[in-house]
Amino acid sequence: MKVSTGDGFWKSLCMPIGRSFYTFVLSVCLIFLLSDCVVSHDALGTQDKTEPSIDDLLSLAKVSSSCGGNNTFWIRNLIKNSSSCAQTKKVASGTHVNIYATSGLESALDYQYISQEFDSKIYPRLGEAFGFSDDLDGDGKVAVIVSDIHDGSQAGSSFVAGFFDPVDYFPDNSGYSVRSNYANIVYMDGVELVAVRNSDLAQGKPDTFLATLAHEYQHLIRFQYEARIMSQGGGRDEAWINEGTSEVAADIAGYSPQINRINCYRGRNSNACSRGVNGNSIFGSSKFNSLVDYAFAYSFMKYLYMISGNDTNSRNSFFRTGVQGPKGYRASDATGLFHLFKTSADNYLNSTQEVKNALGTDGSAIFMKIYPAFLWQSLGDISPEFAQSGTDTSGASGFLQDITKTIQSFPFPAAGTDGDVLRKLYDPLRIPEITPLGELNPGQIQFVKADRSNSSSIGRLVLLKKNIDGNLYSLQINTEMKRSGDVSVSLGITEDDNEGEEAIALPESSDSRPICPHEFFKLSRNRTKQKIFSEYKGL
Repeated sequence: MKVSTGDGFWKSLCMPIGRSFYTFVLSVCLIFLLSDCVVSHDALGTQDKTEPSIDDLLSLAKVSSSCGGNNTFWIRNLIKNSSSCAQTKKVASGTHVNIYATSGLESALDYQYISQEFDSKIYPRLGEAFGFSDDLDGDGKVAVIVSDIHDGSQAGSSFVAGFFDPVDYFPDNSGYSVRSNYANIVYMDGVELVAVRNSDLAQGKPDTFLATLAHEYQHLIRFQYEARIMSQGGGRDEAWINEGTSEVAADIAGYSPQINRINCYRGRNSNACSRGVNGNSIFGSSKFNSLVDYAFAYSFMKYLYMISGNDTNSRNSFFRTGVQGPKGYRASDATGLFHLFKTSADNYLNSTQEVKNALGTDGSAIFMKIYPAFLWQSLGDISPEFAQSGTDTSGASGFLQDITKTIQSFPFPAAGTDGDVLRKLYDPLRIPEITPLGELNPGQIQFVKADRSNSSSIGRLVLLKKNIDGNLYSLQINTEMKRSGDVSVSLGITEDDNEGEEAIALPESSDSRPICPHEFFKLSRNRTKQKIFSEYKGL
């Protein structure tokens, strides 16, 4: 509410039914062949051991191979939201990856180098942080397809740098306009992204192509756990957590820092990021398609990663628990994320009782302290002079002590240490102040040069104030926690077979900025319920 601020074997057998008499005969034979088979494994984790029904088998008879084999793949057109079959050439192969390029891009990169980086950094480091992806097609490798992604971008504007297509997690079905390769695939742009990469490398910045590859690989790993929830009628993770985690994944893989996100957070560097995150919500815009959305999500998730533990192993353990949910909770929304912070983050578990008392007893209370503590530190200060929750003026002194204790216990990393890029959120300049807003949505903030009050507000509106350089500044934060379904998720679920035909809407940008398109994707609920028969006894 707003508040006032005053599998491989299967792929080799299946072809689209109805294309020829041969295909029809193969499909009929396949149905009789499979009618005696018992399912030995359900890749979605439903533990369904029953024999496939005739409806299952007739449905699977529509499953096609990856549009003909011989290095051809279905690739989604983001303008038409449909797939076309593209011929590629295998340009590199590693222990855990095969890289393919479409015509004209066979020499766009040193693909063997990309393969080596994936094998030595991205695959093992993200495996430790999030887990490893299901081997859908049985070849033991991730496929990376480099093409000119059709996204409608213009020169010098935002563009889709890469994506993981969730339909690839399910068997192909010719009844849908977006087709599946039923394999572990990351799609990468070989034109605009390569140009940005070359420019960034020339300026001494991290490798943008490899950072994007790591970003998309987190989405691929994460989706197998989301798919299990969707198969039971649930939804996907909120976009701010998924995208923010993918941004941090690039850091974990070794391609840090995401300096463009940091610059956008504090603003003053382009029209799209002119006021930075001021006036925005951590939960993102309705479509999660602005550059500020990514900047906000990255910075906060980076902070959570760093404060969750004192070393890489403990931090990775926190993130891995959030992705996989082994204890019944996943980091799918703010509620789940901060429940896991309380139950799984080493630095919280090892805190003194005084610190735990300051943070509160549950995830909701912890979010109400950690989120403002992050925001205040991102202004370049660690000691607010006034703090209040809602209209509770009598408890303001105690609330100030709690916020101060939280900042002291979970500070930004020291200069010269891992994660110190967070200090650039205020260096050389903090976010600019804005004209006061009349109301704030959940997660929304405003930093103003004015004396604000929390009169007639809800209990979760946090107000921090301080005199800085002779002027009184106020930071107001709506710390209501939005649940899944109320904010942007990184994939829409449709209850019918209409998965949409609209073109992707790229965010405004005055220069070339890579973005991720997952919020644009829609998936039919029927796809998510389709059984994946990955192993058959007796074949």
